Amino acid sequence: LNYPVYDSDFWAKELMNNNPNIQHALTKRFGHETYQNNTLNRPFLAKQIFNNEDARLFVNSIVHPIVSQHFLDWAENQNTKLVFIESAILFSSGLDKIIDTTIFVDAPQQIRLQRAKLRDNSTDTAILARINSQSQEELYAKKHSNYIINNDNQLLIPQITTIIKELL
Repeated sequence: LNYPVYDSDFWAKELMNNNPNIQHALTKRFGHETYQNNTLNRPFLAKQIFNNEDARLFVNSIVHPIVSQHFLDWAENQNTKLVFIESAILFSSGLDKIIDTTIFVDAPQQIRLQRAKLRDNSTDTAILARINSQSQEELYAKKHSNYIINNDNQLLIPQITTIIKELL
């Protein structure tokens, strides 16, 4: 509908690769293997934070504030009445504190599983593990969102149009 959407996952990856503050903090904590050829070594970092809550929280404490500020700067430069941000971890990242309204997009687990298999070319087990690891975040987000869009093969545009009319 021609409203700008900030893809927080995309920008977090970009900023982790290009923001000197993030690069410095991650390299200082995890060593020079964190970046190879000025690019984040994702498998290495994933290994460092997998099953290490302190390391994961450290990375989040570095990345989330920078992504939040980047979103605010980006939003300021948009020339529309509404801007949107897409984030799977809106609440746990703190992004919910800098926005006005939350919209939760919901779909049954079986549909999400099918879509993820097509998108990621991954196994049911790997996808279900990811879904299950996000289940508490998802329940919290659904409960605390202002709107819910049902993305279970219902028509999306009428749902979105209704919400936009209310927001405007």
